[in-house]
Amino acid sequence: METARSFDAVVVGAGLGGLAAALALAGDGRRVALVEAHPEVGGKIAVARLAGREIDCGPSVLSMRPVFEELFSTAGLRLDEHVELQPLELLARHTWPGGARLDLFADEQRSTEAIAAFAGRGAVEGFRRFLRYAAQLLERLEAPFLRHDNDGLARLMTRVGPRGLVGLARVDFGRTMWRALGDFFRDPRLRQLFARYATYYGSSPFAAPATLNLIAAVEQRGVWTVRGGMIALARAIAAAFTDAGGVVLTGHRVAALESDGHRVSAVRLADGTRLGARHVVFNGDPSRIADGHLGAAIRGAVQPQHEPASSSAMTWSMLARPEGLELARHTVCFGDDAEEFDALFDRRELPRRPTVHLCAPDRGTARPSDVEPVFCLVNAPAGLPSDDTLQSVARAAMEATLGACGLRLTALGPTIAATPTDFAERFPGTQGALWGPATHGSTAAFRRQSCRTAVPNLWLVGGATHPGAGLPMVTLGGLWAARQIGAALGSPRS
Repeated sequence: METARSFDAVVVGAGLGGLAAALALAGDGRRVALVEAHPEVGGKIAVARLAGREIDCGPSVLSMRPVFEELFSTAGLRLDEHVELQPLELLARHTWPGGARLDLFADEQRSTEAIAAFAGRGAVEGFRRFLRYAAQLLERLEAPFLRHDNDGLARLMTRVGPRGLVGLARVDFGRTMWRALGDFFRDPRLRQLFARYATYYGSSPFAAPATLNLIAAVEQRGVWTVRGGMIALARAIAAAFTDAGGVVLTGHRVAALESDGHRVSAVRLADGTRLGARHVVFNGDPSRIADGHLGAAIRGAVQPQHEPASSSAMTWSMLARPEGLELARHTVCFGDDAEEFDALFDRRELPRRPTVHLCAPDRGTARPSDVEPVFCLVNAPAGLPSDDTLQSVARAAMEATLGACGLRLTALGPTIAATPTDFAERFPGTQGALWGPATHGSTAAFRRQSCRTAVPNLWLVGGATHPGAGLPMVTLGGLWAARQIGAALGSPRS
């Protein structure tokens, strides 16, 4: 079998982590191929197509903007010249059964005023303390941990040095998010609201370490929407990659990673094509390597993981007429947290009273018409077998929560639904878990798969790999892997 072409690096999987690694390497003058099984790049950045429109049915906003500016700068480019970003002033509208409503804003003062009107002046001091606490968590962990590979607690302690050890001891990994939030919020609704940040990692606030409260500080640094939806960001990165000389191969499934006994030597595609590679970046679930699906030769590169899976989701994309509650671009209709997380992670079944997350992308950009695109999501257990009955039950539970919060959605035309089974098929090895392993327990973050593997030229990126799930995190992982590969390759060839 002939090798069609050889590359400095072959990136397998065009989710955002793979796209980031590919662009950073090509921008450094490397010969890079990016291989994706699906027809289009983006991974979990996906769209539903309804009535000629593309509607985000995955991530819907960009945070940690400097990470993406850094990515484009690796190719000598500017982020704002390739995607049009709009700062989001109203972060989310939160509603509860009975009609209570609270809007939170990018501007801290506006949020403070809203909280005072919602829960009284006494809640404001706790909110301000919480934001300071979250900012300190992020400051203490961003450079030494989030922007570095996961090489263990001992090396992290060495990296921060004696002065940093005091701050590291205060990252609050010894108690749960839920417990920590009790120090700041007496109003149970506020505690419930900020506990939802655990779902950004597909986890339960009753089991996730309080360190994840740093997500609130990430939002305070700014949140942006992307003109054309988040898919426009993925397409812009892919276009920049090809402009830098990279080769994109979509619609090509990888059959195996071949080895010469010590290193990965080639990526073999399902059609028999072999791509020679000095380095390989795998942007997929590490279990695909550990279980031998990508070849027995590299099976030992990754050790099997036994962490509980993060949650999956039931989603619905529709053109709808909302009535009752005035939607924001992002609206959260709360259900029963205790019942929901017990169902997700203990009983492994659909919650009976789920919280519903809605995205109405026309809100905030133009006055919406009577019928507008709406994306709805409720959390569901990974690995849950899906059929028409399950979808019917899930939709009824979703609509019951919306109704309790004063919202009625009337879908006009077809609805595009996605289930844990659909996600499992789209992302092999995940069982439909959308955020990799759940971040449960005080040492969960240190147990997450490293970007390095036991094979010296095989690297991992993506939501199941350090530093974790979410667009900024997987992008950081891709940038870090690209830097290590660049250092190993030496000066680019002319």
